[in-house]
Amino acid sequence: MLPMVLAGGAGASAAQPKPPPRTHAERLIFDEKTGQWVREPQAVPGTEDGDLDIARQWAAREDYKIALKAVKAWIKKYGTNAKRYPEALYIKATAELGTNDYRAAHDSFQKLLNDYPGSEYAERALKADFTVGEQYLAGQKRKAMWGLLRITDREAGVKIMDDMVANYADTPYAELAQMSKADYFFARGDFETAEQEYQTFVTQFPNSGWRTRAMLQSARSALASFPGIKFDDAGLLEAEERYHQLQRSAPEAAQQHAVPVILDDIAAKRAEKSFEIGRFYDKSRRFKAAAYYYRVTIRQWPGTPAAARAANRLADIGEPVTTAAPTTAPAATQPG
Repeated sequence: MLPMVLAGGAGASAAQPKPPPRTHAERLIFDEKTGQWVREPQAVPGTEDGDLDIARQWAAREDYKIALKAVKAWIKKYGTNAKRYPEALYIKATAELGTNDYRAAHDSFQKLLNDYPGSEYAERALKADFTVGEQYLAGQKRKAMWGLLRITDREAGVKIMDDMVANYADTPYAELAQMSKADYFFARGDFETAEQEYQTFVTQFPNSGWRTRAMLQSARSALASFPGIKFDDAGLLEAEERYHQLQRSAPEAAQQHAVPVILDDIAAKRAEKSFEIGRFYDKSRRFKAAAYYYRVTIRQWPGTPAAARAANRLADIGEPVTTAAPTTAPAATQPG
Protein backbone atom coordinates (compact mmCIF):
# COMPACT_ATOMS: atom_id res chain seq x y z
CA MET A 1 0.00 0.00 0.00
CA LEU A 2 1.32 3.44 -0.97
CA PRO A 3 2.38 5.81 1.83
CA MET A 4 -0.06 8.72 1.89
CA VAL A 5 -0.72 11.96 3.77
CA LEU A 6 -3.49 14.46 3.22
CA ALA A 7 -2.35 17.40 1.12
CA GLY A 8 -2.71 20.77 2.77
CA GLY A 9 -3.67 24.05 1.19
CA ALA A 10 -6.98 25.69 0.44
CA GLY A 11 -9.44 23.58 -1.44
CA ALA A 12 -7.22 20.49 -1.36
CA SER A 13 -9.17 17.28 -1.35
CA ALA A 14 -6.93 14.75 -3.12
CA ALA A 15 -4.51 12.60 -1.16
CA GLN A 16 -0.82 13.01 -2.03
CA PRO A 17 2.08 10.59 -1.47
CA LYS A 18 4.34 11.74 1.33
CA PRO A 19 8.03 12.55 0.65
CA PRO A 20 10.30 9.51 0.29
CA PRO A 21 13.05 8.77 2.84
CA ARG A 22 15.47 11.69 2.88
CA THR A 23 18.54 9.55 2.25
CA HIS A 24 17.18 8.55 -1.14
CA ALA A 25 15.82 11.87 -2.32
CA GLU A 26 18.23 14.60 -1.39
CA ARG A 27 20.11 16.61 -4.00
CA LEU A 28 22.37 19.63 -3.89
CA ILE A 29 21.42 23.05 -5.25
CA PHE A 30 23.63 26.11 -5.70
CA ASP A 31 22.99 28.95 -3.26
CA GLU A 32 23.90 32.17 -5.09
CA LYS A 33 23.99 34.16 -1.84
CA THR A 34 26.62 32.00 -0.19
CA GLY A 35 28.27 30.60 -3.33
CA GLN A 36 27.94 27.12 -1.86
CA TRP A 37 26.20 23.90 -2.86
CA VAL A 38 23.63 23.14 -0.19
CA ARG A 39 21.12 20.39 0.44
CA GLU A 40 17.76 20.99 -1.20
CA PRO A 41 15.10 22.00 1.35
CA GLN A 42 12.63 19.33 2.39
CA ALA A 43 9.58 19.33 0.12
CA VAL A 44 6.45 20.74 1.74
CA PRO A 45 3.32 18.70 0.93
CA GLY A 46 0.27 20.68 -0.07
CA THR A 47 2.15 23.36 -1.99
CA GLU A 48 2.62 23.59 -5.76
CA ASP A 49 6.40 23.28 -5.62
CA GLY A 50 6.40 20.83 -2.74
CA ASP A 51 3.98 18.38 -4.33
CA LEU A 52 5.95 18.31 -7.60
CA ASP A 53 9.23 17.93 -5.73
CA ILE A 54 7.76 14.91 -3.97
CA ALA A 55 6.82 13.36 -7.31
CA ARG A 56 10.29 14.06 -8.67
CA GLN A 57 11.94 12.56 -5.61
CA TRP A 58 9.95 9.34 -5.93
CA ALA A 59 10.97 9.14 -9.60
CA ALA A 60 14.61 9.70 -8.65
CA ARG A 61 14.27 6.80 -6.20
CA GLU A 62 12.87 4.72 -9.11
CA ASP A 63 9.59 4.13 -7.31
CA TYR A 64 7.78 4.90 -10.53
CA LYS A 65 4.29 3.80 -9.53
CA ILE A 66 4.25 6.24 -6.62
CA ALA A 67 5.86 8.94 -8.76
CA LEU A 68 3.23 8.49 -11.47
CA LYS A 69 0.38 8.69 -8.95
CA ALA A 70 1.90 11.82 -7.43
CA VAL A 71 2.53 13.65 -10.68
CA LYS A 72 -0.92 12.84 -12.08
CA ALA A 73 -2.43 14.27 -8.88
CA TRP A 74 -0.24 17.37 -9.29
CA ILE A 75 -1.35 17.94 -12.88
CA LYS A 76 -5.00 17.49 -11.92
CA LYS A 77 -4.67 19.92 -9.00
CA TYR A 78 -2.47 22.67 -10.46
CA GLY A 79 -3.29 22.40 -14.16
CA THR A 80 -1.38 22.68 -17.41
CA ASN A 81 -0.85 26.42 -17.02
CA ALA A 82 1.30 25.97 -13.93
CA LYS A 83 4.84 27.28 -14.27
CA ARG A 84 6.43 23.87 -13.71
CA TYR A 85 4.02 21.95 -15.93
CA PRO A 86 6.75 21.01 -18.50
CA GLU A 87 8.76 19.47 -15.65
CA ALA A 88 5.66 17.63 -14.45
CA LEU A 89 5.11 16.29 -17.97
CA TYR A 90 8.70 15.04 -18.06
CA ILE A 91 8.33 13.34 -14.67
CA LYS A 92 5.09 11.75 -15.84
CA ALA A 93 6.71 10.41 -19.02
CA THR A 94 9.73 9.13 -17.08
CA ALA A 95 7.46 7.32 -14.62
CA GLU A 96 5.43 5.80 -17.47
CA LEU A 97 8.64 4.59 -19.07
CA GLY A 98 9.73 3.18 -15.72
CA THR A 99 6.49 1.19 -15.46
CA ASN A 100 6.98 -0.14 -19.04
CA ASP A 101 3.97 1.75 -20.38
CA TYR A 102 5.85 2.63 -23.58
CA ARG A 103 2.91 4.01 -25.52
CA ALA A 104 1.93 6.41 -22.75
CA ALA A 105 5.58 7.43 -22.25
CA HIS A 106 5.99 8.12 -25.96
CA ASP A 107 2.80 10.21 -26.03
CA SER A 108 3.96 12.25 -23.02
CA PHE A 109 7.46 12.79 -24.41
CA GLN A 110 5.97 13.86 -27.75
CA LYS A 111 3.63 16.32 -26.04
CA LEU A 112 6.61 17.83 -24.22
CA LEU A 113 8.65 18.05 -27.44
CA ASN A 114 5.80 19.50 -29.48
CA ASP A 115 4.29 21.91 -26.95
CA TYR A 116 7.44 22.98 -25.08
CA PRO A 117 10.35 22.63 -27.55
CA GLY A 118 12.32 25.33 -25.77
CA SER A 119 11.98 23.73 -22.36
CA GLU A 120 15.08 22.59 -20.51
CA TYR A 121 13.49 19.13 -20.49
CA ALA A 122 13.11 18.89 -24.28
CA GLU A 123 16.54 17.38 -24.95
CA ARG A 124 16.12 14.87 -22.15
CA ALA A 125 12.70 13.99 -23.54
CA LEU A 126 14.19 13.38 -26.99
CA LYS A 127 16.83 11.08 -25.53
CA ALA A 128 14.25 9.18 -23.52
CA ASP A 129 11.89 8.85 -26.49
CA PHE A 130 14.77 7.34 -28.47
CA THR A 131 14.96 4.75 -25.69
CA VAL A 132 11.27 4.03 -26.19
CA GLY A 133 11.89 3.45 -29.90
CA GLU A 134 14.80 1.11 -29.12
CA GLN A 135 12.62 -0.88 -26.73
CA TYR A 136 9.94 -1.31 -29.37
CA LEU A 137 12.50 -2.45 -31.96
CA ALA A 138 13.92 -4.90 -29.43
CA GLY A 139 10.48 -6.50 -29.14
CA GLN A 140 9.28 -5.02 -25.87
CA LYS A 141 5.53 -5.21 -25.54
CA ARG A 142 3.28 -2.20 -25.20
CA LYS A 143 0.03 -2.02 -23.28
CA ALA A 144 -3.23 -2.34 -25.18
CA MET A 145 -6.92 -2.72 -24.32
CA TRP A 146 -6.59 -0.56 -21.21
CA GLY A 147 -3.56 -2.52 -20.08
CA LEU A 148 -5.32 -5.90 -20.23
CA LEU A 149 -3.10 -7.04 -23.10
CA ARG A 150 0.54 -6.49 -23.97
CA ILE A 151 1.46 -6.72 -27.66
CA THR A 152 4.67 -6.37 -29.63
CA ASP A 153 4.70 -3.21 -31.74
CA ARG A 154 7.98 -2.98 -33.66
CA GLU A 155 6.35 -0.78 -36.28
CA ALA A 156 5.88 1.84 -33.57
CA GLY A 157 9.64 1.75 -33.02
CA VAL A 158 10.30 2.29 -36.72
CA LYS A 159 7.85 5.20 -36.71
CA ILE A 160 9.60 6.83 -33.72
CA MET A 161 12.97 6.52 -35.47
CA ASP A 162 11.56 7.92 -38.71
CA ASP A 163 10.16 10.90 -36.79
CA MET A 164 13.55 11.60 -35.21
CA VAL A 165 15.35 11.49 -38.55
CA ALA A 166 12.77 13.78 -40.15
CA ASN A 167 12.20 16.29 -37.37
CA TYR A 168 15.42 16.32 -35.34
CA ALA A 169 18.05 16.11 -38.06
CA ASP A 170 20.24 18.66 -36.27
CA THR A 171 20.61 16.46 -33.19
CA PRO A 172 22.79 13.38 -32.61
CA TYR A 173 19.64 11.32 -32.21
CA ALA A 174 18.85 11.54 -35.92
CA GLU A 175 22.00 9.57 -36.74
CA LEU A 176 21.34 7.14 -33.91
CA ALA A 177 17.76 6.63 -35.08
CA GLN A 178 18.69 5.97 -38.71
CA MET A 179 21.43 3.51 -37.74
CA SER A 180 19.20 1.74 -35.21
CA LYS A 181 16.47 1.37 -37.81
CA ALA A 182 18.89 -0.09 -40.38
CA ASP A 183 20.36 -2.46 -37.76
CA TYR A 184 16.84 -3.60 -36.87
CA PHE A 185 16.03 -4.61 -40.44
CA PHE A 186 19.44 -6.31 -40.81
CA ALA A 187 18.95 -8.30 -37.60
CA ARG A 188 15.53 -9.56 -38.67
CA GLY A 189 16.89 -10.68 -42.07
CA ASP A 190 15.12 -8.05 -44.20
CA PHE A 191 18.35 -7.39 -46.11
CA GLU A 192 16.86 -5.43 -49.02
CA THR A 193 15.31 -2.88 -46.66
CA ALA A 194 18.45 -2.85 -44.51
CA GLU A 195 20.60 -2.09 -47.56
CA GLN A 196 18.36 0.88 -48.41
CA GLU A 197 18.35 2.17 -44.83
CA TYR A 198 22.15 1.98 -44.50
CA GLN A 199 22.51 3.74 -47.84
CA THR A 200 20.11 6.43 -46.65
CA PHE A 201 22.43 6.94 -43.68
CA VAL A 202 25.42 7.31 -46.04
CA THR A 203 23.56 9.91 -48.08
CA GLN A 204 22.01 11.92 -45.25
CA PHE A 205 24.99 11.93 -42.88
CA PRO A 206 28.08 12.21 -45.10
CA ASN A 207 30.22 13.62 -42.27
CA SER A 208 29.20 11.09 -39.63
CA GLY A 209 31.81 9.01 -37.86
CA TRP A 210 29.58 6.01 -38.58
CA ARG A 211 29.52 6.54 -42.34
CA THR A 212 32.11 3.82 -43.00
CA ARG A 213 30.15 1.34 -40.90
CA ALA A 214 26.97 2.21 -42.78
CA MET A 215 28.73 1.67 -46.12
CA LEU A 216 30.08 -1.69 -44.97
CA GLN A 217 26.70 -2.80 -43.65
CA SER A 218 25.00 -1.65 -46.84
CA ALA A 219 27.35 -3.86 -48.86
CA ARG A 220 26.86 -6.79 -46.49
CA SER A 221 23.10 -6.40 -46.71
CA ALA A 222 23.16 -6.38 -50.51
CA LEU A 223 25.33 -9.51 -50.55
CA ALA A 224 23.11 -11.26 -48.01
CA SER A 225 20.05 -10.54 -50.17
CA PHE A 226 21.49 -12.74 -52.97
CA PRO A 227 19.72 -16.12 -52.60
CA GLY A 228 21.96 -18.15 -54.93
CA ILE A 229 23.19 -18.54 -58.50
CA LYS A 230 19.84 -19.90 -59.68
CA PHE A 231 18.18 -16.59 -58.83
CA ASP A 232 18.43 -12.98 -59.99
CA ASP A 233 21.90 -11.54 -59.36
CA ALA A 234 20.77 -7.97 -58.59
CA GLY A 235 21.99 -8.38 -55.01
CA LEU A 236 25.44 -9.41 -56.23
CA LEU A 237 25.67 -6.42 -58.55
CA GLU A 238 24.56 -4.07 -55.77
CA ALA A 239 27.00 -5.61 -53.29
CA GLU A 240 29.87 -5.35 -55.76
CA GLU A 241 29.18 -1.65 -56.30
CA ARG A 242 28.83 -0.99 -52.55
CA TYR A 243 32.13 -2.71 -51.77
CA HIS A 244 33.88 -0.75 -54.53
CA GLN A 245 32.47 2.46 -53.03
CA LEU A 246 33.87 1.45 -49.65
CA GLN A 247 37.28 0.80 -51.22
CA ARG A 248 37.31 4.24 -52.78
CA SER A 249 36.00 6.06 -49.71
CA ALA A 250 37.78 4.18 -46.90
CA PRO A 251 40.58 1.99 -48.31
CA GLU A 252 42.03 1.17 -44.88
CA ALA A 253 38.68 -0.03 -43.57
CA ALA A 254 38.12 -1.99 -46.77
CA GLN A 255 41.46 -3.75 -46.30
CA GLN A 256 40.70 -4.39 -42.63
CA HIS A 257 37.41 -6.08 -43.51
CA ALA A 258 38.94 -8.17 -46.34
CA VAL A 259 36.95 -6.42 -49.06
CA PRO A 260 39.35 -7.57 -51.86
CA VAL A 261 38.69 -11.18 -50.86
CA ILE A 262 34.95 -10.54 -50.76
CA LEU A 263 35.06 -8.96 -54.23
CA ASP A 264 36.92 -12.02 -55.55
CA ASP A 265 34.18 -14.20 -54.08
CA ILE A 266 31.48 -12.04 -55.69
CA ALA A 267 33.30 -12.31 -59.04
CA ALA A 268 33.40 -16.08 -58.65
CA LYS A 269 29.66 -16.18 -57.92
CA ARG A 270 28.85 -13.98 -60.92
CA ALA A 271 31.06 -16.16 -63.11
CA GLU A 272 29.30 -19.27 -61.80
CA LYS A 273 25.91 -17.78 -62.62
CA SER A 274 27.01 -16.87 -66.16
CA PHE A 275 28.42 -20.36 -66.64
CA GLU A 276 25.16 -21.95 -65.43
CA ILE A 277 23.19 -19.95 -68.02
CA GLY A 278 25.56 -21.34 -70.66
CA ARG A 279 25.04 -24.85 -69.29
CA PHE A 280 21.27 -24.41 -69.57
CA TYR A 281 21.55 -23.71 -73.31
CA ASP A 282 24.24 -26.37 -73.64
CA LYS A 283 21.94 -29.05 -72.23
CA SER A 284 19.18 -27.81 -74.54
CA ARG A 285 21.63 -28.23 -77.47
CA ARG A 286 21.45 -24.53 -78.26
CA PHE A 287 25.18 -24.38 -78.67
CA LYS A 288 25.48 -20.86 -80.13
CA ALA A 289 23.69 -19.37 -77.13
CA ALA A 290 25.74 -21.57 -74.80
CA ALA A 291 28.99 -20.47 -76.46
CA TYR A 292 28.01 -16.80 -75.98
CA TYR A 293 27.67 -17.18 -72.19
CA TYR A 294 30.78 -19.35 -71.92
CA ARG A 295 32.79 -16.62 -73.66
CA VAL A 296 31.25 -13.93 -71.43
CA THR A 297 32.32 -15.97 -68.42
CA ILE A 298 35.88 -16.27 -69.71
CA ARG A 299 36.17 -12.63 -70.75
CA GLN A 300 34.63 -10.96 -67.70
CA TRP A 301 35.88 -13.26 -64.95
CA PRO A 302 39.19 -14.75 -66.11
CA GLY A 303 40.98 -16.97 -63.66
CA THR A 304 37.84 -18.17 -61.93
CA PRO A 305 36.95 -21.88 -61.74
CA ALA A 306 33.83 -21.15 -63.82
CA ALA A 307 35.98 -19.58 -66.57
CA ALA A 308 38.11 -22.72 -66.73
CA ARG A 309 35.02 -24.93 -67.01
CA ALA A 310 33.60 -22.64 -69.68
CA ALA A 311 36.78 -23.01 -71.77
CA ASN A 312 36.52 -26.79 -71.49
CA ARG A 313 32.89 -26.80 -72.61
CA LEU A 314 33.67 -24.57 -75.60
CA ALA A 315 36.24 -27.13 -76.69
CA ASP A 316 33.76 -29.97 -76.16
CA ILE A 317 31.09 -28.37 -78.36
CA GLY A 318 33.61 -27.33 -81.03
CA GLU A 319 33.39 -23.59 -80.46
CA PRO A 320 36.55 -21.42 -80.43
CA VAL A 321 37.63 -19.67 -77.26
CA THR A 322 37.79 -16.00 -78.24
CA THR A 323 37.82 -12.76 -76.30
CA ALA A 324 35.58 -11.14 -78.88
CA ALA A 325 31.86 -11.33 -78.19
CA PRO A 326 28.66 -10.11 -79.88
CA THR A 327 27.02 -7.08 -78.31
CA THR A 328 23.82 -9.01 -77.68
CA ALA A 329 23.13 -12.59 -76.73
CA PRO A 330 21.83 -14.96 -79.44
CA ALA A 331 18.11 -15.62 -79.47
CA ALA A 332 17.22 -18.19 -76.88
CA THR A 333 15.40 -20.27 -79.48
CA GLN A 334 18.29 -20.35 -81.94
CA PRO A 335 19.37 -23.99 -82.58
CA GLY A 336 23.00 -25.01 -82.31
